[in-house]
Amino acid sequence: MGQIFKILEKYRNKSYFLNSSELKFFNKFKGLLKMNQSFFDYLEIDNDFDVIKANIIIKSIINKEELDKVFDESSKNEEFNQTPEDFSKHFDECIKDLIYINFEDVNIYIPFFNTQTNYVYYKDHEKMRDYPYFQLKKKFDTFVINPFNTYNIYLFDSEFTDLIKISEDDTCAAYYHPEFNEILIINNQGSLDNVIYLFDRFIKTPNKKNIIERIKPLVEAYFNNEMNDFINILYKNNFISYLLFSKICKSKGIL
Repeated sequence: MGQIFKILEKYRNKSYFLNSSELKFFNKFKGLLKMNQSFFDYLEIDNDFDVIKANIIIKSIINKEELDKVFDESSKNEEFNQTPEDFSKHFDECIKDLIYINFEDVNIYIPFFNTQTNYVYYKDHEKMRDYPYFQLKKKFDTFVINPFNTYNIYLFDSEFTDLIKISEDDTCAAYYHPEFNEILIINNQGSLDNVIYLFDRFIKTPNKKNIIERIKPLVEAYFNNEMNDFINILYKNNFISYLLFSKICKSKGIL
């Protein structure tokens, strides 16, 4: 199927990515990635998936800043320092709208920290006064992990992204990005295996009606490695133009 994906990429409509709120969010907040050298690599954007990963880090940084703010305010306000129970109640109220993933029964608000550090942040608050956790506000380099190696595919199933999960097999899962108009095949280690670009540049008005239901048989054909079915569904379900369908068929010797 490799040639098919190269053709889909060659004739993709790049405006979907360039005009997306995902890219706008990255451009607006990418300065946060400069706050720590551990995040510098996420400033290097080579593809759409890099933007998705960078935005996960940015949203994690925003979460951390919000959590640090709660701890700062509580330390200055005796009203919330009366008892641990008082603080916990106040803390829970302050973070109720923050995004997170649940991993090994721990709420992960800051994916670039491990589960233990996240647990201290959102539940075991008293340790935030002790070494080494009191350093977390500014000097947290030694705490930083690669979230994609640790939490892998769980990150893409969460509100840290705008991805919609379509289906999965034993090794990977397929996600649809509603702005990029792409199906991303992400493996269980949190890396990108493939991208299926929909609505090529020859399609002036993409038909997105019932798109998730229309995508499901396409992904099924992909996972089953049914090349002819995959090509036919691409065209039959209005994901590619007739012009691109013809190019793909000719490349596979079908026409």
